[in-house]
Amino acid sequence: MAGSPVLENEDKTEILDEPLFSTLDIILLSALLLAALWWLMRRNKQEEYTPVTKSYSIQPTIFPATQTSENSFIKKLKTSGRSLVVFYGSQTGTAEEFAGRLAKEGIRYKMKGMVADPEECDMEELIHLKTIPNSMAVFCLATYGEGDPTDNAMEFIDWLKNGDPDLNGLNYAVSTIFHTLFYFVLYFIFIKKLEN
Repeated sequence: MAGSPVLENEDKTEILDEPLFSTLDIILLSALLLAALWWLMRRNKQEEYTPVTKSYSIQPTIFPATQTSENSFIKKLKTSGRSLVVFYGSQTGTAEEFAGRLAKEGIRYKMKGMVADPEECDMEELIHLKTIPNSMAVFCLATYGEGDPTDNAMEFIDWLKNGDPDLNGLNYAVSTIFHTLFYFVLYFIFIKKLEN
C-alpha cells in the first residue's frame, strides 16, 4: 500500500494499520458535535418561550350621552344618525338574532339601523319616530307558550291593545316567528292597531 508505513525485517514484511481517527480527532469531533447540539437546543428553547403577542381591539358602538332618559331610542337614533330601529320580542334569542340581521341588512338600503328591546325602551316615543326623515320601525316578534307575547314584548303589546296611540304616518314592517297559524292571532291585533 502506498501510504502505509512498512516495517521490514529480514524474513517478513509487515504493514502496520493506522486507525482512521486518532484520539485527538475523536475528542475534537465530539466537542464540535456537543457544541452544535448545545447551540440547537438553546435556539429551540428561545423559540419556544418567545411570546407571540397579537393585539386585538374591539370598538363598541358608543352613543353620545343624552340629557334625557337612557331608554329614549328616538334620541339614540337622532344622535347616531340612524333611521331604522328593529324591535324584537324574544324568549329564547331567535327573534333577537334575526333582528340583528335585519338591522345590518338595512345598510344595503342606505338605512343605518339599531336593535332595541321593547322592554328597555319607552315605546310611547314610537309616535315621535315620524319626525326622523326616512325612518322605519321593524318589529321582529316571537310567541311564547300558546300564542302569548314574549316577556319582553308583553308590556308593548298591552299598550297597543289597550292604549290609543296615534301611529298615523309611521313606516313599519312586522316579522313574526311562530310555530302554527293559531299563534298568529295575537299579531293580527298588533297589525290592525298599527294600521289604524
